[in-house]
Amino acid sequence: MTSIADIAETQRIAMLSLNQRMAEFEAHLKGSPAGADLSGLQKDFGNFKEHVWGVLSALQEQIANMGKCVDVMEMRHRKKFLLLGGVPELPDEKLPECVSSILQSKLGITGLTPSSINTCHRLGTSSNGHARPIILRFDDLRVRGEIWRSKSKLKGSTYVLSEFLTRQRQSAFTLARKLFGVPNVWTMDGNINIKLPDGKRRRIFCSEEVTALATEYGKSLEQEGLAGSKSGSVNTSPAPAQTSTRSRRNIKKK
Repeated sequence: MTSIADIAETQRIAMLSLNQRMAEFEAHLKGSPAGADLSGLQKDFGNFKEHVWGVLSALQEQIANMGKCVDVMEMRHRKKFLLLGGVPELPDEKLPECVSSILQSKLGITGLTPSSINTCHRLGTSSNGHARPIILRFDDLRVRGEIWRSKSKLKGSTYVLSEFLTRQRQSAFTLARKLFGVPNVWTMDGNINIKLPDGKRRRIFCSEEVTALATEYGKSLEQEGLAGSKSGSVNTSPAPAQTSTRSRRNIKKK
């Protein structure tokens, strides 16, 4: 697995090599008399350009691999979390009691108590007319799994249960739903699953994989009628790999 030290070393070697080659070119140019044949220098420049692109490509690949590793580790940390939306905000609300009551009555989860939820608080800054989602952390993965498997019982209610995805996976999930339809895209244990037009199922982790599938199956935001929307301006052409960044959502740890 690529480490930060490997990337730093690659960058250091690349900088030394680039500086050395540039110094050689400058010295050659300064020492060339007027009207001298520079065909050899042009050939050297072509080789130098190819070398630079090779180094940059290797560095980009290492950064992309590091981003994937960080994303996997962050998603593993979020495995015990769920997000519950649609719960009205009230003054002096007691969220653990409120949430456990909702999950028991709507999902039929017996034996669930406020103490079953290790973390329970709202995310983001309060705003008028908008109920912030509630982040839940369960110490017992079996309880979390039972709740997640029962989430279909919330259909028809104001409540929405979702997994606490990393920013990279949330972007991929949103884009996939726009391109392949909401019923054909879902998450399970932090993995994004897509049911493709030919009936096959594919598991993806980033937007680049979504755009590759969209290209393969002839999907685009324009075809889906979303090109004019603010959120529909996503480019579905292949793009450079992006690294995962930690979500700005704050998690209270106990």
